[in-house]
Amino acid sequence: MKQTTIWIVDDDDSVLDLMLAIVERLGYRARTFTLATDALEQFQRGKAEVVISDVRMPDMDGLEFTRRLIEKDPSVKVMLLTGYPSIPDAVEAIKNGAFDYLTKPFRMEEIRIRLERALEARELFSRLVSSRWLTWILIGSMPLWFLLGYLFGCLLLDV
Repeated sequence: MKQTTIWIVDDDDSVLDLMLAIVERLGYRARTFTLATDALEQFQRGKAEVVISDVRMPDMDGLEFTRRLIEKDPSVKVMLLTGYPSIPDAVEAIKNGAFDYLTKPFRMEEIRIRLERALEARELFSRLVSSRWLTWILIGSMPLWFLLGYLFGCLLLDV
């Protein structure tokens, strides 16, 4: 089983069970929630790489849920599912940081491809953040390198 953890949030138990079966069949670990507020609370303790969430839920809509998840961890990839697709919702989802917007009904192959893309994007984001830190470390250490170069040059001139 892959070490990647996918969280699934949907108030419809049948969709939750189906999505859980698909995610586990694809080889990922999965955790399910029927309430977005429960998922947010648990997100403080143990994070997921990808969160698949319904848009329309009783306690909090998926658009607000996405915004709050991204605030907590910008690297998490959120895929929103909806049985009621609309262009305004799709635009709002992307503005709130959603990685993808899927419509119900969905196919297993579609979920597999979108999950792979989300995980690739997460990996690229992680590499970008790492390379930014490396750049700042190198820039921060430049005065030290200049000093060492100067001292080494002085030693060579004295010989």
